[in-house]
Amino acid sequence: MRSVRSSKKSNFPPLLHLSYVLQQSADEILEREAGVGLSAARIMSALSLSKPSSQRLVAMELRQTEANVSRQLHNMKKHGLVSISRNKKDSRQRDVTLTAKGARHYQQAEKLLKKQQTQFLRTLNASEVAAMEQAAQKLS
Repeated sequence: MRSVRSSKKSNFPPLLHLSYVLQQSADEILEREAGVGLSAARIMSALSLSKPSSQRLVAMELRQTEANVSRQLHNMKKHGLVSISRNKKDSRQRDVTLTAKGARHYQQAEKLLKKQQTQFLRTLNASEVAAMEQAAQKLS
């Protein structure tokens, strides 16, 4: 993970900056080592192998627009990561499931993200880690 320069002070909110740095770092790691980006990994985390989920539910869970999720899912389908089919009860809706290939990529992505988090938390002492984890749970 790239180190954040601390010499230059800015008025930009520090939590937003930290969030941006962590997301950019995660995206680079995932693209390089798992062949998927952070957006795809987030979508995969909302999907299940066993039962289909609608695009609408995925969008709501991730707090994204359906259009954004739809574009990402289309790209993921081209790469064989998801299967998309019409809902049998409502043909306007699409059901999405992870493919076996998608599940493998997600498992790898999950390991990489946990490793990134561990490396980040190693820069903090034990009380800072506890406070960070508690704050993250409370805010999310």
